[in-house]
Amino acid sequence: MNMKSYFCKEMMIMGLLHHDVTVLDFDHVYEQQPALTERADAWIDLSNIEATNLFCTQEAMEEIRRRLAARKTSGITYIGSGNYHYVSYALLSEIDRPFTLVLFDNHTDAKRSDQLPGMLTCGSWVAEAMAHLPSMRQVVWVGVRSDPFPSCSGNRSRTVLLPELKHPEQLLSAVGTNDIYISIDKDVLDEADAVTNWDHGKMRLKQLIVALHTLIMSKNVVGIDVCGELKTSPADEWKYAEKQRLNEQANLAILEAGMFQQKTDYKHIS
Repeated sequence: MNMKSYFCKEMMIMGLLHHDVTVLDFDHVYEQQPALTERADAWIDLSNIEATNLFCTQEAMEEIRRRLAARKTSGITYIGSGNYHYVSYALLSEIDRPFTLVLFDNHTDAKRSDQLPGMLTCGSWVAEAMAHLPSMRQVVWVGVRSDPFPSCSGNRSRTVLLPELKHPEQLLSAVGTNDIYISIDKDVLDEADAVTNWDHGKMRLKQLIVALHTLIMSKNVVGIDVCGELKTSPADEWKYAEKQRLNEQANLAILEAGMFQQKTDYKHIS
């Protein structure tokens, strides 16, 4: 009797593991981006938590974590201004598997916060994650131009700095784990593509999208977050309408890139 062995792996999926979109509302900036907010699956109001702008007290972080727990899964999270980028630390602390943080940012956010004991800041959260999150095996910084290589990096094998991304494969070769978390501060972008309240890098949006596609097609992405919004006063909103539109376009482009999913069918019969 002829014997037939059959193996079928119907689908292998690389890319973002969850496709829900969460908007964090610290300062109502996303009210000026309706095309983005209509895509949101969860809107979490954080605007009434004290001591959150630029730095975060332990009490404020506990309340932020409590409210984050209301969402079902972690897909793409829009954080708001870069002043709140430290929220990435809370998102990273939810990951229970070995992963690499791939950070697109004009700054390392890895400065020591010894002068602010008990505080987590938008400039120190990466250093704190490296010190306290054992699942985070590596950090790859992409696009940093404003900061030197962080002195807190310790083991250099855990840290890679790519000030200029000449080719997406350069990024892949730098990542040492199959699971990654992507954090994006839009101040990494040239001001032609986004406008923030921090100094800017020179990466173009198209370069960022190509890099995201490359990562998503090759890695398991356990989460993505995006910050770098431009906070303006209500009286001045009309002056910055075009810049807000630019930021929304960048956010939507990142959202579409993050939702891209590569599916490969395997079927072998012998």
